[in-house]
Amino acid sequence: MEEDAKPVRQPQRRLNPHMQEVVRSEVLKLLQAGIIYPISDSLWVSPTQVVPKKSGITVIQNEKGRKSLHVLPQDGGCV
Repeated sequence: MEEDAKPVRQPQRRLNPHMQEVVRSEVLKLLQAGIIYPISDSLWVSPTQVVPKKSGITVIQNEKGRKSLHVLPQDGGCV
């Protein structure tokens, strides 16, 4: 990170209810595994980017982080 970088707090992106549940379950899974942890006083906030793929896998990634995969059920619904 650059020494003179200023903190940025970006707003959360809106998601449809189905994708909200996908993100919620993935975040809970990562919390329970100890991969991520809650933080409430950071000046740096970056929203997640949710990308549904044709293969049924949804990629959840923030702008600087690693990808996290979640398989969506194939119920024929639109995502």
